[in-house]
Amino acid sequence: MKGGKKDRTIRLLHVLHILNYNPNGIRPEKIADQCKVSVRTTYRDLLALEDWEQLNVPIVRESGKCSLEPGRVLPPIIFNLPEAVTIFLASRLLLEYSNAYNPSIESTFTKLSSVVPGPLREQIHKTIDWMYTRKQNKHFVQTLELLARAWTQGLKARIWYWTLGDDKAKERIIEPYFIQPAALEHGNYVIAYCHKVEDLRIFKIERIERIQLLEETYTVPADFDANEYLASYWGISIYGAAKTVRLKFSPDIARIAVETMWHPSQVTELHEDGSAIVTLNLAVTTEFVTFILGWAEKVEVLEPEELRKQIKSTAKAILKVYG
Repeated sequence: MKGGKKDRTIRLLHVLHILNYNPNGIRPEKIADQCKVSVRTTYRDLLALEDWEQLNVPIVRESGKCSLEPGRVLPPIIFNLPEAVTIFLASRLLLEYSNAYNPSIESTFTKLSSVVPGPLREQIHKTIDWMYTRKQNKHFVQTLELLARAWTQGLKARIWYWTLGDDKAKERIIEPYFIQPAALEHGNYVIAYCHKVEDLRIFKIERIERIQLLEETYTVPADFDANEYLASYWGISIYGAAKTVRLKFSPDIARIAVETMWHPSQVTELHEDGSAIVTLNLAVTTEFVTFILGWAEKVEVLEPEELRKQIKSTAKAILKVYG
């Protein structure tokens, strides 16, 4: 990120803080005075804040004053260093599996860079520069923002959703209960009550063709807990009953099994021969089978027997393909 852009970004954040601290509105002339720039520059900054590709800040202009649209922008908060590093790492993880440029991640990094020490600030700037090399998916970002508004404000949403196998997107009305990123699937999902099937369903956000917020409101049931809802599954796929699964990791990779917690139910035991036995309680989904196959001969399924047979059958099929 070049120096001029850094300076402007810091000034835009300053303008945003000024607007936050003046909920009843403030004249552009006063903003210019506090930022030590011309009024003309301040007007350009206000337009930049409203630009989607910048920070997408909703600004209300009334009686010569500027203010933020109520409820659309969160007030500024202060992070200590461990908190800032945690947000940085979480955003890096989100960027890594989404494989796309996201203006919201950029603005998060930019805000972090204004409050963290030099070494971390430089890494944040390098990450932003790296982000610019990735493609941008404006449709996904806009859909995610509307879903977040529906979820946090308790508004029902009408979506047009592509289900695998269908020839076109079909209309549904949903009540978002939770938004969940899924690293295994490299995607983002919304857990929602679907009025079409009158039950909970999981929708991949990237498959939502259109979304429209409705005026009708809803309340997430008090007994709904996304952590419990997903606890018995590997990734985001929800089907099948939980079973006890035992996997044997060979001695040369046993250390990975000891130091890695793949699932909340996981129990890992080291054996005298150097191998590690990992016991899990979950549903055997396609994603979980793919995880096992990814270790090839380094991991053996001990139980259940049907899973062992499934892996054996797949291994034979792979051998047939490769002769």
